[in-house]
Amino acid sequence: MGCTRNRSKIWVSYVIIFECSILLLLPSSVWAAFASQFSLTVGEEYNDNIFFERNKESDFVTIIRPTLHLYYAPTGQAAPTLNLNISPTGLIYARHSDLNDFGFTDTSSIDGGYTYFYSPRLTFSLSERFARQGQTRLPGTGTGFQAPLTPTTPFPIGGPIPRSGSDLSAFVSDGSQLINDFAVQGTYLYRPDISFHGGYRDTYTKFLKAGGYDWWQEFSIRGIYNWRQEHNLYAGYTITSVRSRNGDSGVIHNFDFGDDYFTSQVYKVDLTPTLSISASTGLSINTSDSGPTVANNSRVTLTKLWETASFTGGLAKGLTPSFGISGVSDTTTLFSTFNIQLSERVSAGASVNYSFYDTDDVNFKTLEVNAVLQYQINTWLSSGLRYSYRNIHSGAGAVNTDGLLQRGTVSGSSVFLSVTARFDLWPNLGLSRGLSSTALSPVLRTPFPSVPAIPAATSPAKP
Repeated sequence: MGCTRNRSKIWVSYVIIFECSILLLLPSSVWAAFASQFSLTVGEEYNDNIFFERNKESDFVTIIRPTLHLYYAPTGQAAPTLNLNISPTGLIYARHSDLNDFGFTDTSSIDGGYTYFYSPRLTFSLSERFARQGQTRLPGTGTGFQAPLTPTTPFPIGGPIPRSGSDLSAFVSDGSQLINDFAVQGTYLYRPDISFHGGYRDTYTKFLKAGGYDWWQEFSIRGIYNWRQEHNLYAGYTITSVRSRNGDSGVIHNFDFGDDYFTSQVYKVDLTPTLSISASTGLSINTSDSGPTVANNSRVTLTKLWETASFTGGLAKGLTPSFGISGVSDTTTLFSTFNIQLSERVSAGASVNYSFYDTDDVNFKTLEVNAVLQYQINTWLSSGLRYSYRNIHSGAGAVNTDGLLQRGTVSGSSVFLSVTARFDLWPNLGLSRGLSSTALSPVLRTPFPSVPAIPAATSPAKP
């Protein structure tokens, strides 16, 4: 009797094989600039609503998440300019054994970023994220909310771009999805006080059970003027092609202008606090078949840095996708994140994200709260404790979303306790010797750096 494999699982396998094949074909001289690491996270999550539905079903879930990390740092670059992370996930349910996944293909992800310094004035950045969301909604397998970039912030060097707003894949209730998010950006320094950003972003979501897909393509260009060293004045235009799951299609035109204000000309943490304020406003025009036709497009972001902590908070409003629930949405989001290094080995963080989606078919509100505590036991072993709370409230139109939303309020909480071990693979094999924390990531970056764009180094440093 023949055996038929799930197409999405075959797709994941092909992507992993392709990535590994490209690396194996590289010449030996290029391999010298590579480093690789393997990490294994094993944890236990208690989730009081694993399907994120009104009729809650709770469970204890054992999560096994191996990850292969690949880094590339060319000569003359101290930090990796390429990061690639391949992360399948194994799930063992205490009460829902039929959902057990030992093949590591039901929930998995591949993400990465690459920064290419073509010249001191011209930089290109690539970002890619491919993920398969399984039947259940487990915050322990995700990364949580991340503060969005300000309009003048370049892509992170060698890393994927942070997603903005709530990840709606964690709030819909019906079945699995495939998500692919690709972006490319070019930054050109025309002269010391003028730069230009231009880019393309493609976001595609396939709904495996509910059927259909969402597809958004975005082209953007922005000019930035560094006025009086502390102000980055900017103006931009973005055109977005929309193909929504409900059949709506069209084009959105976004115009915006604003200012990023910095209280320090250094743009980095030294021994004194650093503050930045980004504010912009503009107009969005929607030519699609549904949704608001004209909307205000505004954003305010406040970032405060201390020597051992950082805080980001703000408000964003504009036309966004609604993840297949409906078409174009006039979305308002309030967000905040806080990270702190409590000691050399202990770090903590918290985030809150509240969004209101206004579409033609249904209005709904989402709330996401995360709190994380991490302890670095030694250079290769760490432990973590994470609490997550999610809540969504939908109006009467939820009954027309083919099961993606349920009318009324749906909420869920989870606690995830985990241990992570890291092992170096290349160029040195053994237990990881790098003690580091991810709590304090750089949050103030501008296209007018106060240090050379390519830091001097005699040889590529091992990440």
